[in-house]
Amino acid sequence: MAAKTTGIRAFLHRYCPDPDALIASFEAVHRLDTLRADQPLCLANDEADCLWIVEDGQLRVMAGESVVWRGPGEIVGEMAFLRGRPGEAPLRGNEVVAAGRTRVWKIDRATLDGLEPDTRALWYETVARVLVAKLDQASEMRAAQARDLADGDRIIGRLVCPEGVQATSAILFNGAPRIRPVKTKAVIWFSDLSGFSAHSEGKDPAEVGDFLRSLTDPQVEEILRAKGQVDKHMGDAVMAFWLCNDDERLNKGLAHATRAALEAARRVTEVAEASGLPIGIRIGLHAGEVSVGDFGGGDRIAFTLVGQPVNEAARYEQWRPENGQRTGRVRVSDRVYAGLPEDVRSSFQPTAVEFADKHGRPFVAFLSSI
Repeated sequence: MAAKTTGIRAFLHRYCPDPDALIASFEAVHRLDTLRADQPLCLANDEADCLWIVEDGQLRVMAGESVVWRGPGEIVGEMAFLRGRPGEAPLRGNEVVAAGRTRVWKIDRATLDGLEPDTRALWYETVARVLVAKLDQASEMRAAQARDLADGDRIIGRLVCPEGVQATSAILFNGAPRIRPVKTKAVIWFSDLSGFSAHSEGKDPAEVGDFLRSLTDPQVEEILRAKGQVDKHMGDAVMAFWLCNDDERLNKGLAHATRAALEAARRVTEVAEASGLPIGIRIGLHAGEVSVGDFGGGDRIAFTLVGQPVNEAARYEQWRPENGQRTGRVRVSDRVYAGLPEDVRSSFQPTAVEFADKHGRPFVAFLSSI
């Protein structure tokens, strides 16, 4: 008989403090069932009137969308005995299906109820040890899933702004179809490196990438230090924003963004001058009400800002002064300038310049002194 019950013996030797005390009881009433591939052992909400110990093969325990595997010498169905209210028939919580040809030992509830008190106590101690082992396994799985999610967030965080990580994670991990855009106020940053494209012609791509990073890193560092978010990199250009849900936060955002722009312009200029190359930087800042959310198409996620203020912010960066006209590495709109504290305003020329875009729309800009 012992040679025929290796699954039961392996299980009891693993979990039971005194396996011999239970082996005889189980071997006397055992029943070996054989399942074919994909045959259900039990379904969720079936009455729990027995449990099983796997002799050979594998079972899939379908816990929602996740799957737990049970193999030789492992028990299935013991938790259902502890479910439900006293006096009510306990029900199965999960569907269990054979992964391939599988044999299981079936142990009926009547067998367990008929154990002597000491032997029954030994059985429940064995079940307690099983449950602790399964809880440990579940904890390890949750920890692994948490690590996977954290790794996923870090990867997503390198591709989208922090505000977009939550939206993208919801789509990727939670199955949300999309994140609906919302209206809010924002300070918008556009920057570009003048002369960089000409410098890059014919250069080694790795060298170009390293030099571009040395000019982009100071901008990103200052944006993040000022609590802004980088929306995207577009070649040698950067788009960033500060979301401001109310006027108080908008005023703070204006000051933070402008200080970041002034410091980024100074640092980028230092790097360019140290290289001996004629490369400059233009940063345009504007503020207004925008829509923020997922504006992608098809299966592509594009978490960004849209709205007239975004287009206008780009115009401040793109403006080219006429011959003899002041340039200003940082250009802020009149709306931004009006909301700046005096110590930040002092970094700008007090007289505004006026220009028009290609459609003839007028713009008013204040230019930094550097």
